[in-house]
Amino acid sequence: MVADVAHGYCGLDNCPLVADEVSSLTVVHARVGGSSPIPVEPDSGETIEVTAYWDALEIARGGCTCVQTATASVVVDVDWDDSTGWTAICTGCDLINGPIHRVAVCSLGHCASGHTIENGWSYELIVDIDKTKGTCGGVHDGYLSHVEYETTAVDDGNLINTAGCTEGVSVSPTSQTFVATDSSPFECNFTCAAASGPTMTITY
Repeated sequence: MVADVAHGYCGLDNCPLVADEVSSLTVVHARVGGSSPIPVEPDSGETIEVTAYWDALEIARGGCTCVQTATASVVVDVDWDDSTGWTAICTGCDLINGPIHRVAVCSLGHCASGHTIENGWSYELIVDIDKTKGTCGGVHDGYLSHVEYETTAVDDGNLINTAGCTEGVSVSPTSQTFVATDSSPFECNFTCAAASGPTMTITY
């Protein structure tokens, strides 16, 4: 994970009425460099390390302004299969105790023949996270401030002809490491429709 800049963020209370907040990441697989990007369907998918950071609120007093109070990480394997679509498995998530409870993935860019999705190249990952963790000076709660996403393994893929929904030549990623940061606003509902995080483009 890319080193976080100490005290570079303040905590956020985007959802005053709930205990969890939802971070999200849109991932696009594409061949770039031409006149327009070409969608790429991964052979399987990628592994993403997700790290959440909690910091004191900006309005906190007692010398605690924006001081980091906690971090937590999980590893998410996101995979594509022509039969089942996108799936996400989280190692380190704890549905009951948190602080990162669960993940889900929803299909975005895909093409189909009739009513059957045949090829896919982008998705949205959503992550359910405790809003508060740790304290500053034992007084001020730390609030979720930002979430960093970093790939640690990326598979090869195939170019997709969207007009015919067919697979083309095999291509390899330009790197194994792609990074994005969701730094607000966080959502209050664990649904892809409500999420609005950053976009990470995995290039080939």
